[in-house]
Amino acid sequence: MLAMRYVIITLFFCASVSQLKAQKEQDIYCYMVKIGVKHPEVVLKQAIYESGHFRSHIYQTKNNLFGFRNKRYITYDTWQSCVDYYKVWQNKHYTNDSLDYYRFIQRMNFSGKNRQRYVSQLKNTRIKANLNCLADDEQQGK
Repeated sequence: MLAMRYVIITLFFCASVSQLKAQKEQDIYCYMVKIGVKHPEVVLKQAIYESGHFRSHIYQTKNNLFGFRNKRYITYDTWQSCVDYYKVWQNKHYTNDSLDYYRFIQRMNFSGKNRQRYVSQLKNTRIKANLNCLADDEQQGK
């Protein structure tokens, strides 16, 4: 009986954590759409990958979703300000909208590591959220 309770509690906890991650993805994605980040699905995959699905020490202590550095990891007041920084970076460097965004990331060597492997890992990163940013009243047809 105790083992069954443990299994139920574990399943509930895992489902709750998964829902929280999906909600975080949704919040970040919708913020990206709101401020006009280009290719927000790919950029969300970068945030998920770089932050270890929002579990990394750098994200939790510095609100740094993307691993941005200036000799040391940059600290942001909020995750939103980190996304704002990404948008400024993107606007400065992504000047050819016809260029495939994965190729752009590869050219920029965003990860500072193996370029092909990084892009491959991004492409394989799963997004758990339903990426729909309509307001609640718009979703309900009001």
